[in-house]
Amino acid sequence: MKTRWITTISEMKAFAAETRPRAKSLALVPTMGALHEGHLSLVRQAKRQCDVIVVSIFVNPTQFGPTEDFARYPRSPEKDLELLRPLEVDVVFAPSSTEIFPAGFATFLDPGHIATVFEGAIRPRHFRGVATVVLKLFNIVRPDIAFFGQKDFQQVVVIRRLVEDLNLPVRIVVCPIVREADGLAKSSRNPYLNAEDRKAALLLSRSLKRAEEMAQAGEGDAQKLLEEMRKTFDAEPRVQLDYAAIVNPATLEPVAQVIPGSVALVAARLGTVRLIDNLIFGPRSSKPELKLQLALTTHAPDKESGATPRPEIESLRLSVENCRDCAAVSSISLPPREFLAKYLKRDYPDPHSTRVLVIGRCAPINPVGLPFCHPEAPNRFATRLYDLLGVRNFGEFKARFALTDAARCHVSGNRVDERTLEHCAKHLREELKVFPNLQSIVILGEDAYLQFQKHILSREPANIKPFKELLKSEGWAQETIPLPWHGQRDVRIFYCYHPTFENKKSPSLAPYLG
Repeated sequence: MKTRWITTISEMKAFAAETRPRAKSLALVPTMGALHEGHLSLVRQAKRQCDVIVVSIFVNPTQFGPTEDFARYPRSPEKDLELLRPLEVDVVFAPSSTEIFPAGFATFLDPGHIATVFEGAIRPRHFRGVATVVLKLFNIVRPDIAFFGQKDFQQVVVIRRLVEDLNLPVRIVVCPIVREADGLAKSSRNPYLNAEDRKAALLLSRSLKRAEEMAQAGEGDAQKLLEEMRKTFDAEPRVQLDYAAIVNPATLEPVAQVIPGSVALVAARLGTVRLIDNLIFGPRSSKPELKLQLALTTHAPDKESGATPRPEIESLRLSVENCRDCAAVSSISLPPREFLAKYLKRDYPDPHSTRVLVIGRCAPINPVGLPFCHPEAPNRFATRLYDLLGVRNFGEFKARFALTDAARCHVSGNRVDERTLEHCAKHLREELKVFPNLQSIVILGEDAYLQFQKHILSREPANIKPFKELLKSEGWAQETIPLPWHGQRDVRIFYCYHPTFENKKSPSLAPYLG
């Protein structure tokens, strides 16, 4: 496929208009050229999500200050086109400065306070220029989705606010930082560095890595992390630190306590070259995409709380909340409405004390009356569950028990689809890990039974007894098995009728649960 090179606004608008009648999704990847692997990763993501790809190349004069490097900013259109050709983008939009900002241009956007801190404080009017040119590109190209990189994190925050405040019909996708093998974030300014400065530039990523290591070891005090970050730069006179900060990702306000999704920002100068980098705090070994999700959906931190961060809980909540694995299953009502991970931080501050996990069928269409949602007014399911377990109220329940489901979305049919049971098993496995001292698991109903047998214990269908035959006349059954998530420690598994979905009723398990 031949990539089309467009330099005028009129031609770009005409091309965008041509795609609409064909109902094709259009992606925009805005760049300033001097492309590297970071830019190309944005293009690849755009290719995965959209039908038509437009890459803009425009070195925006309005985002450079009078003493900055606009004149010498690298420009290599032929090389850029060569890098894009294998990716088969549809259009490269490369307008001139006078095409975007003709004589007499006088209208600029004011992005507000969020554009006056950090980069905005050091580079006045920088984000005014960024916001203005991005809005112009959105109006010219009319993309469905625009792709930006995490490395310019403050820019991402400004643009997301721009889209939200002005009700722009474009979705913003943010992609993770791409790094060199030694950890230096890819940047079009990296070629400016001489050999010694290139080596010293690694202090940016090392300072971030040190903060991450401390947070994952349980240190939540942002000031202590910042002190360690700054110490990283003390021994290297080549590097002049502009700022190091740990902020809330939505407001860019400094935080006192690090939580999953908090962002560490760093900027430094090496001679005439200025570099920026950042890191999102999250669970150990979590993928960059998950950390981005944490940052883009997190709430303002609780500054009064001194609790140790629990990134694994926030990670689990977000993975369930954003799950769309069952989008092709017609009997499933997305998105998930009620699930255990929503209530872990509130009701289970010490998951080590939970001894029994109860696995039900699926989330209800109306959660009112569920134990976690409205503990003061239990519905029929909650009342019968308490009878089965031998507790009187939610307070007694949460002291020893936790409740989850085989399917975290509502199931409109009589049975849970096999694909849903398989998809949701991955969430169940993660929930099992949250409670390290489980002694028992109570499984309610046939759907949860089949999921546990097939997708948790990995038993072959031929070795799985029919549910009704298993329970027989006693109304319940049990087995003791080692679970790999608990160091192969034996855990008792109780199988019972579901309190409301089956016609039969299991006797109370209170004498056996201890």
